Amino acid sequence: MISVGIIGASGYTGEELVKILQNHPNVEIKSLTSRTHVGKKISEVFELDKPINDVFKKPTTENLIGCDVVFFATPNGIAMDMAAELINKNIRIIDISADFRLKNPDTWEKWYGKNHSAKSLLSECVYGLPEIPSQKEKIKKALIVANPGCYPTSALLALLPIVKDLEKQKIILNSTSGISGAGRNLDSKKLFPEGEDNYQAYAVRSHRHYPEILQILHNDNPDLDVLFVPHLSSMIRGIYSTLYLKHNYKDIEEVIDTYKSFYRDSSFIKITEDQEFPKVSEISLTNNCSISLHQVESGDGVNLVVLSAIDNLIKGASGQAVQNMNIMFDIDEKISLV
Repeated sequence: MISVGIIGASGYTGEELVKILQNHPNVEIKSLTSRTHVGKKISEVFELDKPINDVFKKPTTENLIGCDVVFFATPNGIAMDMAAELINKNIRIIDISADFRLKNPDTWEKWYGKNHSAKSLLSECVYGLPEIPSQKEKIKKALIVANPGCYPTSALLALLPIVKDLEKQKIILNSTSGISGAGRNLDSKKLFPEGEDNYQAYAVRSHRHYPEILQILHNDNPDLDVLFVPHLSSMIRGIYSTLYLKHNYKDIEEVIDTYKSFYRDSSFIKITEDQEFPKVSEISLTNNCSISLHQVESGDGVNLVVLSAIDNLIKGASGQAVQNMNIMFDIDEKISLV
């Protein structure tokens, strides 16, 4: 059995993580922590199909002793302060926050506005997007897996099969997140009812996920840039991304075949048939990413539009984290995921 601890278990991401892990035949949930609910019964904070008769503990290393792996479902800046102590006690880490996603600490500090307190550990981190070629072997051996952001997951999965073949350009990326992406916070403008029946852009000048997207793209093609505009909608969950780009190809079927071949061993990637459009409702509550490709005629030639849809709380966060855990412990990556 894999003994698991979750730091920040009382948020949306933590709750999804608990629900997935409760149905995992190889997992024992050993410790759930929460800064805001210490001592409170877990059943009083959220409803589970399988009630946990325990209380939230204080997020300290002592409360995680005996865990094989610890998930950080926390705000940015917490995992980096606890990581070294956990690793020294032979506890592996899956960080769902952004603390270990960027390899360059100066870049991280620029975009997140605080000092990175675990720079020496960045070399130990592996970016946890399993669909990147050869990444699974790196994840399997990793001490720290940096779980990708929700927007980067949606965008990168839409681009990976062709990124090496793209000419120098600025890809336009419009991504829309469900309102659960705001987290369990007190910003009333992002929550119901103020957020109901609403759709709006935000962070137009800059979003923290931009350098993360660029870092991965530049591994294969340093000539690419991205114009990324995120949006918030009043749908509860999901991310829908539309990418506009130039790509030299003979016909759209050629591109579709490229994607199908690239993802032939990727259990959670679904390429839509007959150029149908992905629907958030079809991937909701799953670890799947639905992708479709479309040829668009314009005055400067033929362009490519790529559409992708994921559940922001699952493939964009907790589900992908469990997928990474499965790979780390050399079991079927699909276990407990749909």
